[in-house]
Amino acid sequence: MSEQFQYQPNAGQTYMPFQENTKIKTLPYTPLPRPNPPIPELVLNQMAREKKWELQSQCQHFLPGVTAKMLDWFWANMEKCYYLWAPGSHKRFNWVKFPSQYGFFQSVHMISESVGEGHPVFGGNGIEIHRLGLDYFPFTTALSHVLVEGTFNDLGEFVDMTVHMWEDCDGGSLHITAAVASTTIHEPPHFVKEMLAADPDVKLVPPSATDHSEYEASRWPQFLPQLYGLWENHPDPSQSVPCDLRVRQTGEEQWTYAAENGPVKV
Repeated sequence: MSEQFQYQPNAGQTYMPFQENTKIKTLPYTPLPRPNPPIPELVLNQMAREKKWELQSQCQHFLPGVTAKMLDWFWANMEKCYYLWAPGSHKRFNWVKFPSQYGFFQSVHMISESVGEGHPVFGGNGIEIHRLGLDYFPFTTALSHVLVEGTFNDLGEFVDMTVHMWEDCDGGSLHITAAVASTTIHEPPHFVKEMLAADPDVKLVPPSATDHSEYEASRWPQFLPQLYGLWENHPDPSQSVPCDLRVRQTGEEQWTYAAENGPVKV
């Protein structure tokens, strides 16, 4: 099959150019409850400390009605629900390398988002986000499911990452999200250079410095169980990509994935 006729699993129906889409309100939300008892605070491991990475933020959630299997599926099928995940804030989504063709751990997606009405859209022409292997995992402890994804600059230097971890519990799942950044880069990522070139006085407010992660987490119980149920028995894995992000510990501060999550074979 020629490239032009291959299935392209990307999210559409959004205002273009998305950089001008700044007049949309976000929805009111109630922050999710914290796990009880709390999960111990994350600590950077030896590798992360040697690389001079910095833990910028971390937060914990109890996700009622959301299972670990649902979250695994979500990360491989984000084009179906990115605009539901943070309504009014998420402005664009597309796969650069989609999981069905390249496999989950080689997948790359591009996003832009704002932190509220009237704020500039953060991301220039788009933030390119790469799924990273567990050799990038920066903490001394992990929950049973892990996602590591991050950005690089034009020099190929690692810039920052978001780590999500989750596992099943009574009534739903426990979830942690954390932001980690390198302190040794020689230039910012490409999207920051784009934003500064367009407006040298632009106020760069990364979502990790706001309540954005709380807004996103609060939304999962609102849409994910219903959406997952609609797709759960779908017969075509190229359209509903299976994903298993369970991990197992292989040594001190070392983990590996239980599944390969390679390209879909139809």
